[in-house]
Amino acid sequence: MNAPKTIRPGYSMSSDGLAHVIAGIFASELQIPTADIDDNFFDLGGDSLTAETLVLAVQSRFGIKIQTSVLLAAPTPREFGRLVASMMPNHSARQLLVPVSGSSGHEPIAMIHGISGSALFANRFGKRLKEKYAVTAVRGMGLEPGEQPYSSLDEISASYFEGLTSVAGRPPHIIGGICLGGLLAIEVGRLTYEATGERPALLLIDPPPLGSAWLKPIEDDRMTAGRRRQITRKVVYWRLLRDGLNAAGLGQTRIGRHTRRKAFKSALIRAAAGFSPSSYPCDILVLASSEWSSATVEQYKGWASEKTRIKTVVVPGTHDKFREANVEAIDDEIIAFLAARDVSVACEPASP
Repeated sequence: MNAPKTIRPGYSMSSDGLAHVIAGIFASELQIPTADIDDNFFDLGGDSLTAETLVLAVQSRFGIKIQTSVLLAAPTPREFGRLVASMMPNHSARQLLVPVSGSSGHEPIAMIHGISGSALFANRFGKRLKEKYAVTAVRGMGLEPGEQPYSSLDEISASYFEGLTSVAGRPPHIIGGICLGGLLAIEVGRLTYEATGERPALLLIDPPPLGSAWLKPIEDDRMTAGRRRQITRKVVYWRLLRDGLNAAGLGQTRIGRHTRRKAFKSALIRAAAGFSPSSYPCDILVLASSEWSSATVEQYKGWASEKTRIKTVVVPGTHDKFREANVEAIDDEIIAFLAARDVSVACEPASP
């Protein structure tokens, strides 16, 4: 049974996205099947009593304060959405979202960066995928001058989730990740499930082994206190070097940019190293390179709960060149997986 659908306070959604959310609140409070974003609250049968309960529901949903009288000036979900949007600040993580050129589809896919943090990986998705789905790439925080990398996996996943929700007007339902981004996609998907009660689709492209200290398959890969100290020393080293170059006015030189990327990468490794996520209901596609498959496929199958649907595909190639060498095969698998998921969702009985 699905959990109650709620949107956590603090999101700055687009007004159009808010309009659809508020239309759902209209329908719920007025006890009608549906409400269009241009339907008038009073024409739908709203009165002073239901106006009060509706405004209370909106306040609770978005963490803002408004008066019941606003319904006189903004009686439709579209107008109400614009009002609510004007009262909510932009979320800082919006700057991390990059629409992918050529994406003309309507169903959005959020694709999260790998170990480098760059969003450029998303340009390698093919034409067929981008015609069917609107792809948004998520880059890492800390790659641009003046940015500080996030310090924990919880902070990273929450910020990405909130930024994606802010832009789309609803939590992301199709989330992908390249390499280490697969772990981040799992955590963003978990936040979607907790917020909506709906199972997200996860597209994991050659993700690292679960619980890996070095985020790649090697012998004796357990996280230990010594390895944690070693990882932390690298974080401190690259952060001090980055800050020193910035203070000397060399932050935008070649060595300054290189140091900033190393500082980002070391902080991301420290945040994700040794992490093994908890399971929750979702639909997962794991696309593994033949180089990493023996260390990942069975792990992810074991990770999946009884309520998790998982498909694993092994594609020939090494991890470093996996995406470039298998563009069409990866796109074909994603399109087929999401199409099959749509059919299974359509065939599921409606919740009582």
